[in-house]
Amino acid sequence: MINDLMVDVLANLVKRHRRISLTAAADILGMDFEELSSLAKVLSDREEFELFDNSICFLMPRDQDAYRVRLRSHYIEKYAIGRLATSFFKTGDHVVVESGSTMTILAQHLAQVPQIKVSTNSYAVASMMIGAETAADIHVIGGNLYTDGQGALGPIALGTVESLEADWGIICPVGLSTEGDLMYYVEEEAKFARAVMASCKRTMVLCNSSKIGVPSRFVANSCAQADMLIVDSGVEPSILDKLIAQGVQEVHVADVEAEASSEIVLLDI
Repeated sequence: MINDLMVDVLANLVKRHRRISLTAAADILGMDFEELSSLAKVLSDREEFELFDNSICFLMPRDQDAYRVRLRSHYIEKYAIGRLATSFFKTGDHVVVESGSTMTILAQHLAQVPQIKVSTNSYAVASMMIGAETAADIHVIGGNLYTDGQGALGPIALGTVESLEADWGIICPVGLSTEGDLMYYVEEEAKFARAVMASCKRTMVLCNSSKIGVPSRFVANSCAQADMLIVDSGVEPSILDKLIAQGVQEVHVADVEAEASSEIVLLDI
């Protein structure tokens, strides 16, 4: 018999994480996997939740956690994604990087690319690059600042991006819906990402597994319009197959297990 109280407990857990694997949820709640799976099936009958092979998502838009919290959330996944993403850049490439915790972690790897030019609307990304004592050419995009951890946005930022014509645009949405929509909670961030995709020669989307299947309020574009999607190995194959079927051009999966903890540097910005 299903305990309605435990279904509500699971619902609150999923809301907090937005997307969580059934295995992790079972561990957190101290339940065996079969019992948790039964609760998840009942919970998925509610329209604001969706159940996948081994995870469940909360489908209602939710504001992001504070920037400092996000820097430490899913850190290894973001680190692995950043390492893999950087392997596609060549000496002297010009990349446009938007703001966010994933991008700040990515900057550790970007600093290792010879003669790279980075244009970013994020002070944290620029600061990380400079702190690495790299020979990179760093350009900070100006504009309006609205919240902690958010980059410069608005007409000035959009106008600057539209004139860059960089080799790569790198974006990291708040969520990537199962329909393939690149989504943001703040409309100005969606506009900035859209401008990056329009102005750069190629676009790379970075998205850790906690964001896959999770919608938000504003659509920047379809993931099928990007040239490359990089995710971590926590994404279920069935979800990736669905995205590929919808036209996502090139998908690369970063192996989280391959990251050695001794090589990872925690940020304190």
